[in-house]
Amino acid sequence: MAHNLEKGTVSNRDVRIVMSVMSNEDVQIVLDQQKLERGEEAVSSWSKFLRKLEVPHEGKALSVLRNPDLDPIAVPDRTWGFWSFFAYWGLPNFSVATFSTGSALLALNLNVQQSIGALVIANVLIAALTILNSNPGIKYRIGYTLDQRMIFGIYGSYVGIIFRVGLSIVMYAFLSWLGGLCVNMIFSSFSLNYLHMTNTFPESVPMTRRDCISFLVFQLIQIPLSFVKPRKANIPSIVTCFMALFSIIGMMAYLISKNGGPGPYYYEKVTLSTSERSWMWLFAITLWYSGISTGVANQSDYSRFSSNTTASYLGMFLGIVLPGTFVSLAGMLCASACLELYGTAYWTPDEMVAQWLDDSYSAKARAAAFFLGISFTGSQVYLNMTQNGYACGFDLAGLAPKYINVTRGTLFVQLISWVVQPWTFFNTNSSFLDAMSSFGIFTTPIISINVVDYFLIRKRKVSLLDFYTLSPIGLYWYWHGVNLRAICALLCGLSLGLPGLVYSTNSSVKVNQSMMNFFDGYFFFIPLISGATYYGLNLLFPYKHNRNGKDDTVDYFNCFTEEERTARNMMALENENHNILQYFEADDISVSDIDETMNDPKVKRNNE
Repeated sequence: MAHNLEKGTVSNRDVRIVMSVMSNEDVQIVLDQQKLERGEEAVSSWSKFLRKLEVPHEGKALSVLRNPDLDPIAVPDRTWGFWSFFAYWGLPNFSVATFSTGSALLALNLNVQQSIGALVIANVLIAALTILNSNPGIKYRIGYTLDQRMIFGIYGSYVGIIFRVGLSIVMYAFLSWLGGLCVNMIFSSFSLNYLHMTNTFPESVPMTRRDCISFLVFQLIQIPLSFVKPRKANIPSIVTCFMALFSIIGMMAYLISKNGGPGPYYYEKVTLSTSERSWMWLFAITLWYSGISTGVANQSDYSRFSSNTTASYLGMFLGIVLPGTFVSLAGMLCASACLELYGTAYWTPDEMVAQWLDDSYSAKARAAAFFLGISFTGSQVYLNMTQNGYACGFDLAGLAPKYINVTRGTLFVQLISWVVQPWTFFNTNSSFLDAMSSFGIFTTPIISINVVDYFLIRKRKVSLLDFYTLSPIGLYWYWHGVNLRAICALLCGLSLGLPGLVYSTNSSVKVNQSMMNFFDGYFFFIPLISGATYYGLNLLFPYKHNRNGKDDTVDYFNCFTEEERTARNMMALENENHNILQYFEADDISVSDIDETMNDPKVKRNNE
């Protein structure tokens, strides 16, 4: 049964109650955390300057491994239910990128029906993988950063974090450019001159003045949202998600009705052989997965806000499967109707709106442009912030917790995204759009290792105390802070996928068909390689630690309900600061008191 400390002044009795369920190692780790959080006294001018740069923490713990954004989520902050997770996954689907996915799928010589069949299978598998990967967040309230410490080690975690930071920066820039195209719809509805704005940039600059203005405006819209807590992004995400849904339904209904049918793409036949068709289905599934693989990888960053486990699972599943299938179908039908109506297959909403305004700059067309622009701009903003902006903020906070929190990290990715120059992805012969199909080779091994580690190695039990210590006796110290088993499994999966990336972006390289086939289906193959390698290495070289596969004995972070603590036989800490360290810092508790308590026969028996 869970116990409760008496509220009020910390006493010697309080310490004895807590320490009666703590092992000697627990005490040493707590003392090590205390040392990290105290840090060195700021004496020199440089150290005083660094102290001023520390993130605001409002009296909460701060160290080289910890800040408030990296702590397990407290019970009052569990505010995400079914609709929050439905919207979180609805946003990447009710977006410009997903609306235009059909162009890539039809380019594989699949028709509309075959493409949708592949997407249904892909979305069901992605939903299952997402739910599996979300469990550390749902059960233990930890995000992607702590996930990486769990599987790669305290220092090894930098590998997974840096991968995710790099992808976040690139994808943030990519989606910001698409968001700028949505802003163009709004501004074009205001002014005919803006719609037909002439370019004043040199030909060497691969973008127009019009697109530059909209990209800048979209970036400025996002900046204030850096100061919003990520857990509070769920309500506007729900609103913008459904605005985009209604806009897509309206566009599809109008175009099909005006055309008198779905257009030529819908009636095309597949001419591929059975073998070729099978590989194209496999590649279509992988291609679709790659675009949202980063969101699958860092699902714990948001699943830790879950207020109800069943509702969260259902929201994730339906949010991935239903919009992911419907929006792609709508995009293909709209493009098909446009081909018959206008002689060109338009794959993005801004192209369709531009055609309508060119045909007739009437009040009706301008109203349609405005409302479509508002809807898609809103969905792009919250898609980009949740999937890349806040996610990168969490990751950067994991690299330097004392100086970077989510707000500072998000501002960083917003500023640095300009360096990526996303306009070159669309207006030059850049191989970026081809390379996008390979993004998952970096995240899929991490996801696979995380699932195997959590369910098969740890048996769904995680020690939270060890996430914030540099002590070699910590559970996640492994070998000098690095889990070599996980690193090896990561490299095995990654190395087999890299040749396909080279082939897809460099046509001058001779293709090894076997490696290219592996790349086309890496969504299926990498989990088998990395997952099996990691599990096998743990069987051959088991990690022996007496807290591996066990829960904490004390709720050190006050992040569980009374029912959860009772189920885990965990003691509660009910105190103003919710931090075990204060019990060792209290003025009336001396080192001799701690030694005396640890030498108590009852405590010794409990430790044994």
